Amino acid sequence: MRLTVFRIFSTTGALIGLTALLALILINTKAPTAGEAKDVFGLESLMRVPLPPMPPLVRYEARDGIKLPYRIYPSTSPNVLIFVHGSTYHGGGYHLLGQAISRSNGATVVLPNLRGHYRSGEISGDVNYIGQLEDDISDLINVLSDQGYPGPYFLGGHSSGGGFAIRFGSGPHSQMVQNYLLLAPAIPGSPTFRPAIKSHATAHKKRLLGLFTFNFFGIHAFDHLKVITFNKPLHLQDRTETLSYSHRLNLSYHPRFPLGRDLNSLPQGSLMLIGGDDEVINADDLITFFEEHASLTRVESLPHINHIWVANSNLVFSKILEWFRGLN
Repeated sequence: MRLTVFRIFSTTGALIGLTALLALILINTKAPTAGEAKDVFGLESLMRVPLPPMPPLVRYEARDGIKLPYRIYPSTSPNVLIFVHGSTYHGGGYHLLGQAISRSNGATVVLPNLRGHYRSGEISGDVNYIGQLEDDISDLINVLSDQGYPGPYFLGGHSSGGGFAIRFGSGPHSQMVQNYLLLAPAIPGSPTFRPAIKSHATAHKKRLLGLFTFNFFGIHAFDHLKVITFNKPLHLQDRTETLSYSHRLNLSYHPRFPLGRDLNSLPQGSLMLIGGDDEVINADDLITFFEEHASLTRVESLPHINHIWVANSNLVFSKILEWFRGLN
């Protein structure tokens, strides 16, 4: 009997050790070569639009003492919409949305620069632990409440920011938010992406496999390693981009696995809009995915709208304002 137990423990230990060795090899493999940088989203069309002056960046203190930046667009409405930017960029990219919704008094709009992005946090492309972005947004809500913005609070996001909003809705701070606004949400692991996504982002899949293996055993010592790089044409860069993410930032930005759990937690009345001409997300597939996993969320595909303009067009702004009127 003792010999059998010893053999079982010996075999188990050997398998764990072999798995750890394999994971260690995987996380140290060479990153794949990124493809040619292309203007996948038609950014040049947006850059031709003249922008009025932006509100200044102001800062709030997160629970770890780090001061994180945001822009605020006041209105007379009690509603407060915190809108989260997509991957690589920052809140300044959503100035038109902030201005349109606040000036029409749909909501006071707050555009944070998430930790790890432009002028936010200690290390570009990184956070301190998985889930820190959710803690940061909850801290922002508390600070705004103390400043005289009682809410109700709404959380929105575009692309990866939409994925983050879905994650927040199933997390430990979800009670702080009444409803969610999702514009072309990016949901890694879902069957919704078009092949063009590979021209935008290059994932280090072998390293990811190794890191997920370590995480399964509760090991997070390597979560700071970079797992994804972004391809943006040099002539479109303005030096405010964040072009690579660590494992822990990347996970913090998107819904948890299994994906259905986070999606199913979205409250009734949440709104998801997707452009019919989106270059990286298939609108029909995304709507089907929401119908299967987030049936309480209102979904709509907008013809002749692409991935960037779904967060910058007057049509979308009018849809958002109509949504706010219907909730109040």
